[in-house]
Amino acid sequence: MERKRFWITTALSTLVMAVTMSGLISGYKMGFSADWPEVWGQSFVVAWPCAFLLSVTVLPKVREFSEWLAEAI
Repeated sequence: MERKRFWITTALSTLVMAVTMSGLISGYKMGFSADWPEVWGQSFVVAWPCAFLLSVTVLPKVREFSEWLAEAI
């Protein structure tokens, strides 16, 4: 069950972050015009796989480092 929860949490959290950040950044850069939803969609298609990959590869190392840092301080 723990592995299942990990993958569901990873998928949902990266989905939310990719939707939010790609939408905000693309809207900020180009303005919230009629063309914006298409650009947002294109940005999201790139952002979600990147966020997912980073979440399963880099984030565990960041957690390890933060635990080490918390103990060292």
